Amino acid sequence: MASVPRMTATDRRRLIVRAAGELFIVRGYTGVSMEDVLAAVGGSKATLYRYFADKTALFRAAVETLCDEWSGPLHSFTPDGADLADNLVALGEHFASVVLSSEAIALHRLVTAEAERIPGLGEVFSAHGPAAGHAVLGRCLRQACDDGSIEVADPVRAAAQLYQAMLGDAQMRLLTDAPYKLTEDEVRASIVEAVRVFLHGVSVDRGGAAGR
Repeated sequence: MASVPRMTATDRRRLIVRAAGELFIVRGYTGVSMEDVLAAVGGSKATLYRYFADKTALFRAAVETLCDEWSGPLHSFTPDGADLADNLVALGEHFASVVLSSEAIALHRLVTAEAERIPGLGEVFSAHGPAAGHAVLGRCLRQACDDGSIEVADPVRAAAQLYQAMLGDAQMRLLTDAPYKLTEDEVRASIVEAVRVFLHGVSVDRGGAAGR
């Protein structure tokens, strides 16, 4: 009979973080104790505290891990064609599938509620969430700059602006539980229009008067 491989320290830590993340999403930060996490994963309290000094450290690790797992497909995004607008729309739809999910919205709310009380939480969420996404979109824009398709001074900053135009409204409605949330068709229309405005602007050239 083949022996069962022993769980490594890395595997054990990953198990703890994943279980904690699931609990935080369902119960919120204050609704989860270290004992709850221990009950979910088993093992000893000494082992749990060897990996994480307290619940704040565990929460930061859970936020980092969840953001990394959810954004993983974005980092491997490969444009299908040569049309920049189509590629940006496709990337925007990838973003929507991640940041507008019920789990991502719940985590975003948690981070917003606890950021002032947990040192470093905001930085972790920003680096592994929004900033990571902006970097992915920024690489796409930087490539377009290199190809001569567009010209922007700072592709990452432009990416952050484009992201907000694509999904900011839909995301804010979900975060604040607004009475009306955008449908999937409306989210896609917002992405398409944001890309159109980003690439072509909204000014009307009336005999060269625009932009003077």
